Amino acid sequence: MESGDDKKKEHREITYHVGWKKGKIEWNEGASEALAVKSSMEDECHIGEKRLQLLWLPAMGLPSWLLLPLLYSLPVFCFLLTLILIYGLRHG
Repeated sequence: MESGDDKKKEHREITYHVGWKKGKIEWNEGASEALAVKSSMEDECHIGEKRLQLLWLPAMGLPSWLLLPLLYSLPVFCFLLTLILIYGLRHG
C-alpha cells in the first residue's frame, strides 16, 4: 500500500458551490508553491522599501548646526503648545 506522502498529486481540481454559483478550481501544487514563495518574498521587500522611504526623508536641507538645537527644542515646543490648548479649552 502507498502512504499519503508517496501519492503526491501534481494537478488537483477542486469543485465549489456557493449559493447559485458552481465552479472548479484547478491547482498545480508544484507551481503554486513556487509562486507563493516568490511572491511573498517580493511583497516583503517592496513593503519594507516603501516604509523605509516614508520614514527616511531628508531634513529640509537645513544646516547640520541647526538640526541638533531644533531636535531638542521640539519637545519643549510641543509641551507649550499643549498647555496653550488646554488653557484655551478651559477659558474659551
